[in-house]
Amino acid sequence: MKAFWLVLALSAFGLRAEASVRTLFPRSDEVFRQLLADPRQAQSVLRYYRLRGSNMADVALGNTWGLLRWEPEEDLPGWVFQWSLEGLGYSRFLITGGINEFHAIDFFANVPLEFRKGAFSGNVMLFHESAHLGDDYFRRTGEAGVRYSVEGMRATLSYDLNPSVRVYGGGTGLMHGRPTGQGGAVQSGFELRSPDLHWIKDHECWGYLAQDFLWHGRAYWRLASRTELGLRIGVPRVVRAMRAHIFHSAGHSAFGQFFRRKEYYCGLGLGFDF
Repeated sequence: MKAFWLVLALSAFGLRAEASVRTLFPRSDEVFRQLLADPRQAQSVLRYYRLRGSNMADVALGNTWGLLRWEPEEDLPGWVFQWSLEGLGYSRFLITGGINEFHAIDFFANVPLEFRKGAFSGNVMLFHESAHLGDDYFRRTGEAGVRYSVEGMRATLSYDLNPSVRVYGGGTGLMHGRPTGQGGAVQSGFELRSPDLHWIKDHECWGYLAQDFLWHGRAYWRLASRTELGLRIGVPRVVRAMRAHIFHSAGHSAFGQFFRRKEYYCGLGLGFDF
């Protein structure tokens, strides 16, 4: 709870600053850029892969809505702060060729405070996550699943070594968790980004390699690794783009209902930034 009051204090400080530049409903993904290889990011993505001999698909539908951005020029020159809201539904399906089976869905609701000064950026967020089994999976297997719901705070710090290299790290602390005894999480990673390839007129086009590492208490602090290699095509100065990528995932499942399972797979994906 101390971290929660710290977030509120930082926000109040920014709003009270007499010499500040404020923007209502600013664009997202500018103060703190999303982590490309982290599946828990609020994003819209479709992924296909093979898991234990079956065709699987993950569908993520999410977005970030900027609420307020301010720059306390007099007290903290060069700093930018932003309040946002995030929502995400992250689901898994078994592709059968007929009626696809709905296996699981995780819901995320986040309230992040983002900040940046030059190459340094970060965010601190309150979050809620709940996980649910799909009806099709329940009817076929008879598994009842677990009652999964957690709330806590997540902090991530990022540094751009240059325009092409970014490193980040952070951690998660839980204020409430069910089932109990899950612990928090530690995260780190890096992103490599190419210059604009100029392949499409009037569009930005750049390649990237993103690597995310996660040590989660619910998975006995064993490493989960996710690697993504892709191409992003977007409209300059507009938060609208498509990302085509291949990926590899190894470690305990990212889905709350399956957190005890180890999963190893590669696949293809399409992401959409709005």
